[in-house]
Order: sequence, then C-alpha cells, then structure tokens
Amino acid sequence: MSFIQENMLYVNILILIVGTTSVHLGVSFLRRERNTKGFFKYSVFLLALGSGLCSIGYSLMSLSPNLTAAYVFRVIGLLGIDIYIIAEIILITSCLNISRTAEIFIIWVTSLAALLDLVIYGNPGSNKFYRLDNYTIYVRDDPYRHLFHYSYQLLIAICLLTVGLVWAFNVKYKRDKQLVLFAFLSNFIFAASSIPDLFLTMHEVPFLHASYCMGVSIAFAVFFTSANDYMVFYITINSISKDIFSTLGTGLLVFDTNYHLNLSNDYANKLLGLDKEPQRIRLREIFDLRSGEPMRMFDKSQEGIAIDYRLTANVTGKVTLVNFSCKMDRNNQPMCYILVATDLTEENRLIEEAQSANEAKSTFLSNISHEIRTPINVISGMDELILRECNDDTILKYAENINVASRNLTSLINDVLDFSKIESGKIEIVSTDFDIGMVLNDSYNLFLSLAQQKKQIFTLECDPSTPTILYGDEIRLKQILSNLISNAVKYTPDGGTINVYVNSEEIDEQSTLLSIKVKDNGIGIKSEDLPNLFENFQRFELSRNRSVQGTGLGLSITKSLVTLLHGTINVESVYGRGSTFTVRIPFTVSDHAPLGKTREHFLAGSSTKHKVSFTAKDASILAVDDVQMNLDVFLGLLKETGIQIDCAVNGFIALEKLHRKRYDIIFLDHMMPELDGIQVLKLLRADRDCLNQATPVIMLTANAMMGADRKYLEDGFDDYLSKPINPSALEKMVLKHLPDSLIVERTETDFGDDNEATSDFTSSLDFLDTESGLQFAAGDLDFYHQILSTYMNDDKREQLNKLYQEKDWVNYRIVAHSIKGTSLTIGAPEVSEAAKGLEFAVKEQRYEYIDEHHDEVMKMYGELLEKLKKALH
Repeated sequence: MSFIQENMLYVNILILIVGTTSVHLGVSFLRRERNTKGFFKYSVFLLALGSGLCSIGYSLMSLSPNLTAAYVFRVIGLLGIDIYIIAEIILITSCLNISRTAEIFIIWVTSLAALLDLVIYGNPGSNKFYRLDNYTIYVRDDPYRHLFHYSYQLLIAICLLTVGLVWAFNVKYKRDKQLVLFAFLSNFIFAASSIPDLFLTMHEVPFLHASYCMGVSIAFAVFFTSANDYMVFYITINSISKDIFSTLGTGLLVFDTNYHLNLSNDYANKLLGLDKEPQRIRLREIFDLRSGEPMRMFDKSQEGIAIDYRLTANVTGKVTLVNFSCKMDRNNQPMCYILVATDLTEENRLIEEAQSANEAKSTFLSNISHEIRTPINVISGMDELILRECNDDTILKYAENINVASRNLTSLINDVLDFSKIESGKIEIVSTDFDIGMVLNDSYNLFLSLAQQKKQIFTLECDPSTPTILYGDEIRLKQILSNLISNAVKYTPDGGTINVYVNSEEIDEQSTLLSIKVKDNGIGIKSEDLPNLFENFQRFELSRNRSVQGTGLGLSITKSLVTLLHGTINVESVYGRGSTFTVRIPFTVSDHAPLGKTREHFLAGSSTKHKVSFTAKDASILAVDDVQMNLDVFLGLLKETGIQIDCAVNGFIALEKLHRKRYDIIFLDHMMPELDGIQVLKLLRADRDCLNQATPVIMLTANAMMGADRKYLEDGFDDYLSKPINPSALEKMVLKHLPDSLIVERTETDFGDDNEATSDFTSSLDFLDTESGLQFAAGDLDFYHQILSTYMNDDKREQLNKLYQEKDWVNYRIVAHSIKGTSLTIGAPEVSEAAKGLEFAVKEQRYEYIDEHHDEVMKMYGELLEKLKKALH
C-alpha cells in the first residue's frame, strides 16, 4: 500500500489514460456500428463512457489542489458509475425477449434511481474533502447519504443478478452463453472494486478511488472484448461490405437471434420507411403481419431453405418480396437472420397495366371479329342461295369455290385470333365428328387456284384405307393443313411441285395416327435456321423473300396447335432443293369405313347443291338482328323449309312480338344498339306473363372469342350458332329445337328445279356501282331490288339529325356505322366513305369534324335516297 501511496501521481496518470482510452473505444465502437440498429451498440458505448468518466473524474479529483474543483470532478466520476450501471441494465434487457413496455419500464426506473443517487450521494454534505500528501481525498461525513448509496448499489446488484439469471436461462446458443458468462464476470469485478470504498471511506486513504477506477476499467475491458467477439459477424459486414450495402439496389436487413433489426442498407431504409431509426425494431413493426407470423418465418428459415414471402411495409405501404435466410455460426447455431427485400410496387403496376392491355386486346378482337364475320356471313349466305337456286354448272362451280373460300376465310380469321389465345395459353380444343375427306377437299381447293396462277403442280393423295369419320378438332386440323400448304405455295417458285400425302396408322381399335406430309421443291431452309423455325415472327432471308407476304406466325401457331392435339411436327430440308414437313396427330375413329379413292374428287371439287332435308310449315321462328341484310340471308337459307319466320331489327320490337305471338324458336343477335341480345333474354326470362318465357333462345353472333359459347350458355341461352351461318349447322339447330310433330322429312321427289328470275332495271341505276351491288346480292336482280328498297325505306336522316342536335354521340356513331355499311352494300361507296368519316370522328372525339361535315353528308345521303325513289317507282 505504501508503494501505491508513494507513487500516486503515476497511478492517477495511469487511471486518466485508461479513462480516456475507454471513452475513445466507446466512440470508435459507436462510429463503426453506426449502421447497426438496436440497443447493443448504445449499451457498449455507454459502458465505455461510464468507465471513462469514472476514471477521468476520480483521477482529476485526486490531482486537483482546489477542493471545489475536486468536488465537481468527483461528481463526474460518480456520474460515470451511474451511467455504467444504466448501460448494464440497457444491455441485459435488450437481449431479453420481453415486451417493449417492460423493457422501457426497467430502464426508466434504473435511470431515476441513478439520478437520485447522483443528487443525494453526490451532495457536498455527503463527504469532506481535504488535501493529504499533495492529493485530494474524501472521508464520510453524512452516514445516511452513504446508507442510501450502498442501498442503491445493493438493489442494483440484486436487479442485475436477477435479470442476468433470467437472461442466462433463456439463451439458446453457445455464443450467447459466452456473452452472459463474461457479463457476469465483468459485473463481479465491478462489484469487488467497490468494497474498499464501502469500508474505508471513514479513513484518510489517498488511493481509495484507485480501486474503484481500475475495477471499472478492468470490468469494461472484459465486457468489451466479449462484445467484440459477439459482434464479429456484424463488424465484419460493416468493415468489408458497407459500401456494397449502401449502394445495393435491393433492401438488406439483418436481425439478431432476439429477432431485433441490427442492420439495414440505404435501399431498405427508403423502401420500408426506416430512415428515422427507432431504438429497437422488430419484424412486426416493419411489415403488416399477424401475431405469431414472425416467429414462424424465422424458425422456418433455420431449416436451411431460403423462403420468399410477399409482405406489405407498414410505413410506406409498398408491396415487397422478402427472402428469409439464416446465417449459422461455427457451432451450426443461428447467428443472425438475413432478409432481402425487393420492391414489387412497379411490378404490380406493370401487371395491372398488362392485364388492362390484355382486356383491351380481348375487347378489340371481339369487336373486330364481329365486324369481319358479319360481311362474311352475308357472302357465304348469298353464295348458299346461288348453290340452291342456280342450275348452271359453270356458275355452280364458281359458287362452290366461293363457298370453300368463305369457309376457309372464316377459319383463317380464327387463326389470327388464335394467336392471342395461344400466347396466353387459353386456346380451346373442341372435338366433334368430321369427314376427313371434306377437310382435305377444302384444304386442297383453298390453294388450288393460287398454285395454278404460279403454274405449280399441286397434288393431294390420301391412303384409300384412311377411316372416313374421325373425332377431334376439325378446325385446328384445317388450320394446320392451311398453314403448311400456304407456306409451301409461297416459298415454292413458279413451275414448282407441291405434294401432300396423307395416311393413317392404326393405334388400337378406337384410334388412329393421322400422318400428313407436305413436300415441296422450293427454296429450302438453311441448317442453321432450322432450330428457330417455329419461333414467333421468324422469317429468314428477308432480302431474298421480301415479295413473300406473311407475319412469321404461321409455323409458330402450327407448332402450338400440333402440340395441343398431342401430335408431333418435324421438318427436313435441303437448302435450295426443298422442304418436307411431317405432322402426326392421334384421332379417335368414329367410322372405320375406308375413304376410298380421293384424287379425282379433290381435283374436281364439289358442286352438289345444298338441299334442305325437311319442311315445317306449321313452325314459327323469330329472328332478331339489327342488320337487315343478315335477316334477308336468314330468311333465304330457311325459305325452302316453309317455316313461318318473323323478323325484328332491335330488342324492343322483338319483345313486343314475343308478347303477341308464341314462337317455337327465337334466334337472337348479340351486338345491337339500345338493347343487346343478352339484355333482351334477361327481360324475356324475367317476364312470367310473356308467351315465350320458356321458348328456346339461340344466340346468333359473330363473336369468335374463346369461351363465348360457354358464356352465352351461362347467361341462359339454350344454344349458340356462330356467324357466318353454315346452312347445315342452321338446319341442325332448327331440327334440334323444333318439336318432332312439326317436322316433315323431304324425299327426292319433293325437290324441283328452280328458275332464276331476271330483270332489266340496272340502266336506271347509273348513279350506283351496280356491279358491286349485284356481287353482294349474288347476281340476283330481284334480291338486289329488294335490298335497294330496304335501303330506301330505311331513311335515317331524321334520326341522325336529332342525335346530332342532342349531341348523343354514342348512338350517332351507331347510326353512321349503319349508313356506312348499307351504302357500301348497295354500291354507293362515296356515301359509305362520307358516313365512315362521321363514325370515326366520333370514335376519335373529333367533334369539330362532325360540325363541319354533318350537313354535307346529310345532303349527299338525301340525294342518293331521292335518286333511288325515282328509279324504283
């Protein structure tokens, strides 16, 4: 003791250096761990600060010759001790998995007790200060203040021991247990260093403070070493990767094993709203989670599998994809949990935009399908009437070619629409019984004329033993054939050869493998291009094939369709010498009767006139369509059946007729102004007093979008008939829904010869393109006269003027659209174009165009009606 007393100057200097070093270590630790979140770094800093202030304060007290200054320095040292104690409490409670309320309560109670100790024990009346051997010392003066101080220390020791034991019993991992052990050792050293102060403060001992100061410094050194080891993972991350973390374009969060957030990069702070750092953050404070979910997420990540969750940030409201993973220590125990957060807000916006665009595309395809199919319906309908009523073999041959072309045109339109369905994976396969001979015949005749124009040799040969009737998707098979033959014709030079070979191989008693081989001696395909042949929008050697029309979708669609039909497609090609495409598709056999010889049949085509198979003169049908031409076609196709057919051009007229007369079948168009077909059906079914509430209603529409038939059935329709109307399909639909008692089958003797009526009134129609009008009327002058009369009587000037005055642009566009179509039909293209300008001006909201041209179009339209009136009367 005498040695220490003799060298008190050096002891005080050493204590001062140790205290300064402690403060420096604390500041350095806090700066290094500034990106680490939670209480831990603040606890270490406060321990260093407390230890440093204790040593600096007491050493300067001992060296100070001024007693007042010595008292102040002793208070600083006492403040350091209290800060050290509070830091211990903060450290231990932050490591306990207790509620935030309990944690804050413990810290506040300890802080209040420390403040009282500083006020009471740090009072000048607590001790007497005076100089001894050139050093300032203090001795006990007020025993009650000392009693409070020792009671406070005892209470703190008991609290630390209790909380420490709870902590020790709750830790699960070896790393945590080591930290607990060193924390207890540190506290024991700290407590032992206060013993001399407890028993010797009534004596004049100049080195009394040295024990306290050195004990606190050693205790801090022990704990700081263990804290560094405990934080080695985070320290490594911060020291090596802090720049990477700060610039990383993904949110990164690190949670400790107490499930507190310890580390987050700048991106995560901005994404999740963590810019203003609270003292402690748990997962539920960051993301919108139910009770118990965070624990399950952390526990699941310990299994060694990275798991993704879609979570919403509480502060920013952003939707994020969060990946959970667990980092193990060398003992294979959890060290921390690493969360990677990715912002899905923009992705969700793009998904919503894509869905909206897809819906717009579906609507467009539905509308354009209707617009295209309506004139095709008229063409095929008029052509069917020619086949029924004409006896000229040459004209019948022409009409049959038109028939085949219109059917295949409809199929090609479906092909274009199918691309969007294939793209979205929603294309439908509809299986029915079909005649393979008719499929091959239609496919052959579709391209025969084009091949002849190019002076190509085009042949189709089918194995005579091929079963006649197969069960599968006829439309998709035609589509595959059309695409393959079309490519062969396009890429085979003039004078080339195209051969189609068809045969079947029996799989079992119920099914067969249909093999189709399309061989040409065209330009061929380079070997390096073959792997990409079936990709979307692929066309090769554009400079060489620039004259060949196409989008590059044909083979891609073909490949998709073959796959959907559970078939295979292969290609063999020699560049410059030609290509061979081979398709093999399994089909169920419905009729095993052999097809027989087909070559002559394909070459000649089919010119057999369609003849109705029944009459039903007592039957009554209502046809509803807003286009009069469609109604004319409908009447013509069923004319020979003798069925009584009433027509309505809108939904309101249809409802009136349905209340006055009982019908056997109702054919109802879908897209009509004011009341569409679905609305009419709902009103009909809801009216219990209506005579036709239970009458079968058939949806008649040009809507070719996928799932339309199912939707119509769900809406309450009894059946669905697609436009263009197929005569056989129409007759089958009528036979299906008419009562058997009304049907009379026709025999061969019932069929007579039809004579085509002629007229000579076209000379008075020099203001019309009568050639175009007659083409629409299939060359039938009487029917052309009927169309002109319908056009003349359906004067829309008053209606369009009224809509213009009322600025009712929706219905204005519908009427202008009607004038456009009917004018073109009768052969008045100028009026049609003028009405088209009004229609598209409404569509594009160019109302100033309408103001400038409405009267002009009305004048042109009126003059046309007046000319028609003079010519027809």
